[in-house]
Amino acid sequence: MANLIVPYGPACRTDTFVDVTVFGHTIPFVRKGANALLRAAIDAYDVDYGVSRIESYNCRKTTQGTAQSAHSWAAAVDVNPPQNPFSSKAILITDMPPDFRAAFKKHGFGWGGDWHSVKDAMHFSMDKGEQGDAIDEPFDANLQKQANDKWAGKPIAPAPPPKKPGTAAPPWEHEHPGNIKNPHNHCETVRRWQEQMSAREWDIDVDGDYGDQSERVCRGFQREKGLDIDGILGPNTWKAAWEEPIT
Repeated sequence: MANLIVPYGPACRTDTFVDVTVFGHTIPFVRKGANALLRAAIDAYDVDYGVSRIESYNCRKTTQGTAQSAHSWAAAVDVNPPQNPFSSKAILITDMPPDFRAAFKKHGFGWGGDWHSVKDAMHFSMDKGEQGDAIDEPFDANLQKQANDKWAGKPIAPAPPPKKPGTAAPPWEHEHPGNIKNPHNHCETVRRWQEQMSAREWDIDVDGDYGDQSERVCRGFQREKGLDIDGILGPNTWKAAWEEPIT
């Protein structure tokens, strides 16, 4: 997706953010778009859907690695990543009720579940390149008060139980210690990781070739598990592929 969020200035400028509290979580969001996030949350509070995890700022590339992510402007949120995963094969997996998604779309957010070539159901974005409206308004602190008043007394939703607990990872053995990131790198390490990711229900070809598809899966998995999103199959990502619970 192309970045068209011009009103928000350069990427990764934390001085353009404001802290907002939504669904019981306090997160940074781009100041000029924070009203939209608060309005969306106020409407979404009427929907029976628990938000155990919501994330905003991350100075990084997109999951596909083709452009700077809207998260670099804190102009996007990811909601419940384990239940709403990124799919490189455009298979929509989500537990979000339609009314919850509609609350965000009504207030200027594009939804990754509407994309065609891939699906990113966790992702709501202000980026015009991601079907958002790039809202540009002075921040209204009164909206935060309205959101707080409407949320008052509600507990933060618990994280969902894992489908399967993690197990000990096999030893990291690679001829170039540190990482693998070579589109033509055929090796048993890659194949073994692909087999494990397939067993975790990721859409990935098990062919020993760390190409574009494997890199997208790697980025999506890193994002879901809160790792550095660099698309590199290194020791930490390898370990997490076995030891992190399947959600």
